[in-house]
Amino acid sequence: MKQTILLFLLVLAACTREQGPASPIAIILDPQGSFATRAGDPDDTRITDYNLYIFNAFGVLEERVFVPARSLRLVDGKVQYRTTLLRDVPYTLVAAANLGYELPFRTLEEAREYRYHMAYPDEYSQGLPMVAFREGMTPGDDGVLEVPLERLMARIELKIDRSRLLSNIEFKVTDVKIGACPSSVKLAGPSRISGKQESFSRGYAKTGMEVSALNEGSGDGMSRSIYVYLLENCQGDLLENVQTDSGKVFTDGTYQDICSYIEIKAEYHSPSHHTGVGDRLVYRFYLGENRNNFDVVRNTWYRITVCPTGDGLSEDSWRVNKAALTDF
Repeated sequence: MKQTILLFLLVLAACTREQGPASPIAIILDPQGSFATRAGDPDDTRITDYNLYIFNAFGVLEERVFVPARSLRLVDGKVQYRTTLLRDVPYTLVAAANLGYELPFRTLEEAREYRYHMAYPDEYSQGLPMVAFREGMTPGDDGVLEVPLERLMARIELKIDRSRLLSNIEFKVTDVKIGACPSSVKLAGPSRISGKQESFSRGYAKTGMEVSALNEGSGDGMSRSIYVYLLENCQGDLLENVQTDSGKVFTDGTYQDICSYIEIKAEYHSPSHHTGVGDRLVYRFYLGENRNNFDVVRNTWYRITVCPTGDGLSEDSWRVNKAALTDF
């Protein structure tokens, strides 16, 4: 159901071995692999700025650099930073890309606890935020160190399968949004929000023409895809022994403000019911790894297909709010 794609930060030494305790090192940010993107979605391999920290074996900061967008230079499509490191000595590297500013921490402990805040849920015009934490990295004879650089956001691919709907049912998707959409994330991870104050009042959303793909498709009833994004939110297993998709719901409201969910709004028409002007039928379902779990993991591509059945009003893998329906 998911596919994790990594970027890489390659640390390459000079081709010839240097005699002595230190060797020149070229640190190369190399975005490899990508999600397939459509117009309006972010370029998930783009790097416009970066922070780089190098700590020695005692956790002491030896080198720190921030390269903003105005100073960024590419070599063969890659970002390079040159420095000198001791051979056969372990280092810890912390790298972050596309955060837009110089990070304020000076110690590993501060780096592990630091939270990156977004001003709005689709603040990625300069590239998706990315990070890497690698400890105990030792420049050896080959001078090559490879560090995964992970996106701090998850990507949700959403489709609608109308093949199980009755032939006289119509529903047109008008809006899609993420509820309990985190506004910040710990760089070191795993990260989660602890209350409503740590999420956007209106999460990542698409509307109008941005969701038109969900109303278009092939003859088998399957729509095209749209993509929505959110920062990591790992809430863990909060339910037990849920046997059906419809059972993945909270009845006491304890976790409703911290567990991320997708909300779909649609215009609905059937022989017996319809939505009025400006009214919408609302579908909601929680994200997670399985029926008991509510994790949304960074750098992960989730694929979700919504399959309404019959008249489309029964609750299977979502909760349906039918308050906007009017009887014919």
